[in-house]
This record gives sequence, structure tokens and C-alpha cells, in this order.
Amino acid sequence: MISITLAAFWRLPGQTTETLWAEDGGVFLRQALTSQFASGIFDPYEGYLHVLPRTIAHIALRTGPIEDYAVRVAWISCLCVGLIGVAVFHLSRHSVPSTATRVLLAIIPALLPAGPLEALGNTANLHWYMLWLTVWLLVYRARNLAAKILVPVAAFVASSTEIQTVAFLPLLVWAVWRDRRRLPAAMALIVGIVMQGVTFLTFPRSTSPDAAPWDLPSVAMGWLLQGVVSLLQPSSAAVGAAWNFFGGWVLLPPIVLVCVVLWLGWNNGGASRVGTVGFLLASGMFWAAAQLINNRAFMNYAELSRDEWFHFTYLRYAVASGMFALGAAAFAAGGRQSRPEVEEQPPPRNAIERLRRYGPAAVGGAVVVVLLAGFFPSYSARSAGPVWSEQVAAARAACDADPKLETAPARVAPAGWQFEKVPIPCYRLRR
Repeated sequence: MISITLAAFWRLPGQTTETLWAEDGGVFLRQALTSQFASGIFDPYEGYLHVLPRTIAHIALRTGPIEDYAVRVAWISCLCVGLIGVAVFHLSRHSVPSTATRVLLAIIPALLPAGPLEALGNTANLHWYMLWLTVWLLVYRARNLAAKILVPVAAFVASSTEIQTVAFLPLLVWAVWRDRRRLPAAMALIVGIVMQGVTFLTFPRSTSPDAAPWDLPSVAMGWLLQGVVSLLQPSSAAVGAAWNFFGGWVLLPPIVLVCVVLWLGWNNGGASRVGTVGFLLASGMFWAAAQLINNRAFMNYAELSRDEWFHFTYLRYAVASGMFALGAAAFAAGGRQSRPEVEEQPPPRNAIERLRRYGPAAVGGAVVVVLLAGFFPSYSARSAGPVWSEQVAAARAACDADPKLETAPARVAPAGWQFEKVPIPCYRLRR
């Protein structure tokens, strides 16, 4: 856990760990500053519950000086990713025969190439990683008292933090049908999903003013570019430029890779087949949901102009899609399930047999290369600040200069966001 946490934290470039991102300051901290501990953790925002981020905001605010709040949030967020990685490794031991696959599944959230751009190291995007955990909470068979308590609690936290866990209801039904020991986690997940549904209906999500009609080609293009190409090419600007030069041929490599992974996983059979197919479907489904719900003009990829392609960028929605796409490759890398009696196999006679024999190892090596090659990104959405401690120092100076002042603002990233300035009560700042 410690190694995964450190790896996630060390990946964050520049001033990323010293800068608060969006809802971390403008929503979650703002609410925690004006309430008692743990109050308001079930408050809605944009149609959803965010139980885990709101809880972390209370904890981070009360465990150290406010000027170090951003660094504490970054550490706690990375710790959550580390815990998720360790949990996935242990929860998958009865479902995934290959230890190598379990290791890859454990480290993917922390080492995903697109993670540091916006999602990694802040609580506002922890919900993507809860999707990754939910799969394994549902398939795990709790056998001891600690697991029987912790797994349902984690399932409730996941579903009360991420509404898209509703997509796993078919898996939930199958898991409980196969083993009733999974029922407590399933029920806890359902409770959170019901709460999310009531919240969504009562406090609906706001609509974007630049919403555009969606079409199937745009969704397919978006999934291939955001969910697959983002794993291979860290520069979104290079992808946009390549599209203007090569056009739709840019999609050929990700299509080939997806087909190879799908073929290998299917050929392996067993858990490898189920995981490869299931994770690819989840990857496409989560991207499609993001594109259909947000429906922004810059996501209408089939209609983008040449100038708009030069401004193509990876989005935070690529995180869930990319994780599950890479997870499918990890399953394909697991190879065929080992058997007690293994006879010496004859050498492969043609290209198909060679691909069947050596393909899983090659895919596994490719997954490792992808994770390591993108370990140190050159920038993130908040790597240039504003540094939170400097903002707090300026707010403290304003409070000290005016004894009648009740609050002073401190800015978060991104600039120009509607809640960019967080009002900090002066009683928390005056010495």
C-alpha cells in the first residue's frame, strides 16, 4: 500500500500537490469550514452524493494547519488509491488465477497515464477509482468477521460517492445468485445507489449551455481516443495534430490493439475471457455515459473542424475508460488457466499459434511499458498553481489588516471557475 501511495504522489508534477482543485476547495472545503465534523457529508452537489470527498475534507481540515490543507488532501487522495490497489489485489484472489494479472490490476489506478492530468491526487475525482474497486467488492466472498464488515462498508461508500456504480447491478445479481455470502455487500451497494437516485431526482444536475446533439460515430471516436489512445500517447496536442494530418487513420492502431486484446482474452478462456470482455464493455460504457450526459460541443468528435482538432485534449472521463481498457489487457495477459498436468507443447506452426502462445506475455509486457512510460507526466491541470499556502497567507494578512473582516478569499484551480475563491473565516486565520 505504501509503495502504491508513494508512486501515485510522486507522479504529480510541479505545484500539483500544493494546489487545490475545483470542488476540493470550492465545494467540499467551503462546506467543511462552516460546519461541525462530519456534518453535511450527505449534501448533494450537481445531482449526486459525494460522501467520500466530503468526509476527507472534514478530516483534512481538522488534522493540521489550514495552509497545508492542499498537501494533506493530495496525500489522503493518493492513500485512497493505494488502499484501492491493495484491496483489489486481495479481493481478486479467488476470481483471478493469475498473480501477474492481479498485480497489474492493483497498480493500474495509481499508474494510469492519464491519471495525473486531473484525477489523481484530489478528492473531486476519487469517484472514478471507486468504480474500479466496486467490481471486486461484489465478487469477493467474505469469510471472516472483518471482511464481512469492511466489504459492505466499502460498497456503501463507493455507491454513495459514485452514481455510476448502478452499472454493476447485473454483476451484483449474478454474484449473489452464485454465492449468498456476497449479499451484504450487494445490499450496501443498493442502499447507496437508491440514495444517489433520490438525490438525482430531487436535486437534478445542471445542463451545459453548449450542449450538442450526440451521434454514435462521435461516441466511438471518443472512446478510442480518450480510453485507448490516451494510454499510448501522453500528448493530446500530438493526437490532434496527427488527426489533421492522417485523418481517421489515427483510429486504426487503437482498433487493432482492442481486437488483439479481445481475441487473446477470449482464446484464453476462463477468468481471462470474462475479464477481458467485461472490462472492455465497461470501458466503452463509462465513456459513452460521460459523453451522453455531458454532451459538450467539444466532445462531438465527428464534427470537429481542423482548428478544433488542434485544441483536442484528454478529459477526466478518460480515467475510468482507460483503467478498464488497460484492465482488459491485463486479463488478456493472464494467459490460459494452468492445469495440474501440463504436457510439453509442440512448437507453434504458424502466426496464429505463435500469437496464441506468446501473445499474453507480449500484452503483459506492453501493459507494464505503458504504465512506466507515462509515470512522470510533464504537466497537470493544476501544476502551475495557485499554491494554496500562499493564498492562505494572503488571506491571513487581509484578516489581520482589518479586525472587522469576517472572511477572506483564497483561490483554487482552475482559474475562472465559478467557485474559484474560497471564503475562509478570519477566526481560523487570526493568530
